[in-house]
Amino acid sequence: MGGLCPSLVIVAQTFVGTAEVFSQVLGVASGIGDPVDGVCLVDFADFGVLCAAAAGRFSGTREGILRSLSLGFTATALVLIDRAGQPAPAMPGPDQERAWAVLRDQHARAMPV
Repeated sequence: MGGLCPSLVIVAQTFVGTAEVFSQVLGVASGIGDPVDGVCLVDFADFGVLCAAAAGRFSGTREGILRSLSLGFTATALVLIDRAGQPAPAMPGPDQERAWAVLRDQHARAMPV
């Protein structure tokens, strides 16, 4: 992850690892390629499917820990999708869409550009 500060490298590695775990658990491709010179190429079609699946799992469970794990991943994924100029995946209903947009915006303020 090149010249990034060490804490950002840890965040990036954690996010990529989390994407891989959700990919396996949800049975969809992550869309995140292997890092080359600290950069991961993202297939946003697959990544959007993963994000939508994670949001759907969040909405479909009452398991608090799974919801918590899904929350941070999905909000961060939505920021990356938005910053790449890609359309957000469909969310399970307008209330969820609004709630995810608020969380995306909160995460965006904390994420470097």
